[in-house]
Amino acid sequence: MMLRVSPAYRRLTASIFGLAVLLLLSGCYLPDRFQLSMNIDKGGKYAFIYEGDLVAFNFLRKIGQGEVRADDPEEIEVYVQDLKRDSGFEEVIYLGQARYRVKYKRQSNILERGSFSFVRRNAPFMVIKRGEDGLVRIEGDKPNKQYRDELVDKGFDTRGVVRLWTNARVLDHNAQQVIQGNPTQYVWDIQSIQQPTPKLTLVPGE
Repeated sequence: MMLRVSPAYRRLTASIFGLAVLLLLSGCYLPDRFQLSMNIDKGGKYAFIYEGDLVAFNFLRKIGQGEVRADDPEEIEVYVQDLKRDSGFEEVIYLGQARYRVKYKRQSNILERGSFSFVRRNAPFMVIKRGEDGLVRIEGDKPNKQYRDELVDKGFDTRGVVRLWTNARVLDHNAQQVIQGNPTQYVWDIQSIQQPTPKLTLVPGE
């Protein structure tokens, strides 16, 4: 049976359907309305906590094309299970229109594991990695300008706050706010996917 979807909603999601590359770049999930907290000590131990929304683009595409309803329980569960393949997801709650509210926590040591990516390794939103030079870099990622412009034009964007605490020596960063202390806190207020992504480089052991 053909599902009825409003013309306005079809127009809204038509561009998402055509941007196959975007789906690969975004890992099929767009973070939004989030609080992201990271704590990295000079020994490489880190804690990563994300609380907020993730929009599942493939689900959104299917809704817009009339393939499924936004309240289809089987389709909803597909993305719940997809996210929960990563044991760091402690909570995944469906909010409607392909949007999920999640709680994610991960603890490890970047000097031992080498790298960590959220949400997906092949298309991350945030990465912690140890380079061959021994430095630890925290870097955000996003689609290129063409796809960012398309997303914003169709009403999709990223908003949230990133906070990072560390007692290691920081070589460089682009944080909007620095609160001195032990550990020192670095803050990025994200109001659009168009903003520069968070970046910080630290020296482990110092």
